[in-house]
Amino acid sequence: MDLPGMNCDMDSISFSRNEWKHFLDELKMRGTEKVSQCVNNARYLAMLDRAEEQSKNGEGRLFTWEELMAFSHA
Repeated sequence: MDLPGMNCDMDSISFSRNEWKHFLDELKMRGTEKVSQCVNNARYLAMLDRAEEQSKNGEGRLFTWEELMAFSHA
């Protein structure tokens, strides 16, 4: 199946439940002419959701700006 704006093989796309929810929201907002953008946005938004959940559960590590700069320049 070919959709306008689709830059990848449709058979290779799979979503988690959270990605799927975001994909449907993105598709409603952007339409089928921007399917690739919808896929990318859905995956990014799901990643942000996971990061927020990890942070709430104390699983993540928060850095101060100074710590981040020291880490990135090491």
